[in-house]
Amino acid sequence: MFSVIFDMDGTLLDTQKVFIPAFEYAASLQGITLKDRCLFDVCGMNDAGRQEYMIERYPEIDVNKFDKDIFEYADKHRVVKYKKGAEELLEFLNSNNIKLAVASGSYTEDIISNLSKINALDYFDVMIGGEQVINGKPSPDIYLLAAEKLGVLPENCFAFEDSANGIKSATNAKIKCFGIADVAPFDEETKALMYKELSSLDEAIPILNKFIKK
Repeated sequence: MFSVIFDMDGTLLDTQKVFIPAFEYAASLQGITLKDRCLFDVCGMNDAGRQEYMIERYPEIDVNKFDKDIFEYADKHRVVKYKKGAEELLEFLNSNNIKLAVASGSYTEDIISNLSKINALDYFDVMIGGEQVINGKPSPDIYLLAAEKLGVLPENCFAFEDSANGIKSATNAKIKCFGIADVAPFDEETKALMYKELSSLDEAIPILNKFIKK
């Protein structure tokens, strides 16, 4: 039997879009104008990866203040809710006794907090936050750790991701990855890595059901 690993922000939960104004707000406080693809490029990264990215492109930035301002803005304006089809997919997987994990660039405590707000904690056997690995997405480390904690081989997992970094992370771990776009469409290179592109999470139910019936 297979297991399933979800990214959180922008994939399982509709919590990614708030970071667009949050990034712009935090940058404006330091007099910085962000380049067009900044948020798209850092989607899925953990704190260390995002900070390295920002310092490389904006040497004048105070990344600790930047992060503090981002998350203060996001915490104030974020509404935690499922992405389309997420609850239906979770119910389907739960009813078939599929082991589930979250592998997110967010801190583990934020994963727990967000899932608690929508009473979704009980669905998940494993929660891996970005601080639990040295190398964040697109490195495979977080997916390899999630599979290890689930007690399964990576090749016996499916993943769900909304970002290019996340899809690269999963496929670098030899995990079959569904892609569901959120704040930006996928380019052709990213699409080529996917197992299948979805417009809503519940579209995966008939696909996964075929594997259950094997």
